[in-house]
Amino acid sequence: MKIRKRLKDERGSLSIEFLGILPLYFLLFLLLWQVVASGYAVISLKAVASDAAQVYAVSEDYYETKEVIDQSIAGSSLLQSHSFVIQNVSGSGDLFEIKITARHPLVFLPDSMASLASITIDSEATGKVLVP
Repeated sequence: MKIRKRLKDERGSLSIEFLGILPLYFLLFLLLWQVVASGYAVISLKAVASDAAQVYAVSEDYYETKEVIDQSIAGSSLLQSHSFVIQNVSGSGDLFEIKITARHPLVFLPDSMASLASITIDSEATGKVLVP
């Protein structure tokens, strides 16, 4: 009789249900964290492309532009192994386009695995050479 009464007692069932759903909350938090980090990485890469376009427009120097890009991306843990290309826009002698490609690692993975799972992000900026 006492055993049946204990089995029908529902005290503490909410705690068990909460422990069952807790891993899903952690997964949701990790997903949200990755979305925010990826958004910040995209905005950062767009800012780098804009800065590089400004430097190239004023100096028209490939190596100075490369240095600006390297310094901007080197300080970020969200952007890795970047490459860029500067090309003239067809049909106009003064316009140029800078395309930057960088890898964005998944932020919740350890550093040893982060290089294996990453997202490629592209950004481009167009400008006009101001140097005569």
